[in-house]
Amino acid sequence: MLTRLLALAALTCAASCASTVISAKDRVVADEFAGLAWHPATAAELAGHWRVRRIQGPAAAVLMDISYWIDADGRFSGAALFSGPPPTYQVLSGTWTLAADGLLQLGEDAEAAQAEVASRVAPLREVLRLTGAEGSLVFERAEVQ
Repeated sequence: MLTRLLALAALTCAASCASTVISAKDRVVADEFAGLAWHPATAAELAGHWRVRRIQGPAAAVLMDISYWIDADGRFSGAALFSGPPPTYQVLSGTWTLAADGLLQLGEDAEAAQAEVASRVAPLREVLRLTGAEGSLVFERAEVQ
């Protein structure tokens, strides 16, 4: 009786472990920001809380996380987690300016970055991309509830 149960269990497991072939297009990592309609940011679009979703370029070697609060009145505050050892947070704050072409400067001493915004459909979120000499940061608008 035990031999029959073991044989039945082996057949059941073998049937459920069938080989599956996944097409090449389904094996590729999808870029969640590809295909978005980016446009230069306006001051009204910058206001709010932003959390980084992607860090690319040389900045990725030193930055682990970053978050900004940008006020409509021209002030900002942020925190950046720099890799270590050990990793440490640095707090940033000051004033920001935005040129008509979307060139954003966060603080008087900071290097300016091109600021662009877009909207994702699923899930519906506003995104902000900052691109400068040290790489690109993509932020998502954070909802505080």
